[in-house]
Amino acid sequence: MRLIFNSSEFISLLNNRETAVERAAETAMEDNTDDLSRIAQNIAPIDKATLRRGMKKKVTLRRNSLVGEVSFRAVDKGFNYAIWTHEADYNLGPTSAGAGGTDGYEVGNKYLERPLKGEAQKYINNVANAVRRELR
Repeated sequence: MRLIFNSSEFISLLNNRETAVERAAETAMEDNTDDLSRIAQNIAPIDKATLRRGMKKKVTLRRNSLVGEVSFRAVDKGFNYAIWTHEADYNLGPTSAGAGGTDGYEVGNKYLERPLKGEAQKYINNVANAVRRELR
């Protein structure tokens, strides 16, 4: 009795599965960064809207990591006030104070940190569920 095992077909199937799982995880991370950037943009302070327009997002998939990034940059006369408006305690101007907010978050400082911490479990679940669906 002889058993023949075609390893190239098996490895090809594994590679296809791995690629599909990576794509699903990357798509879920893109959805997460879209959501975080939407919330953060809507609760960032407003003066001339430069800060809100200075938001950038990026997803990077590498062999051993998947990273979603959301950042803000607003420079005036060489000073990046995105850092200051995120970290400092200050009184909101009238436009910011009247802006309301979104998803239970108010306009103000820590506009990136607050939703990241508040939505972290949802974002983790999004990636885990996407991977789980692909493995079924």
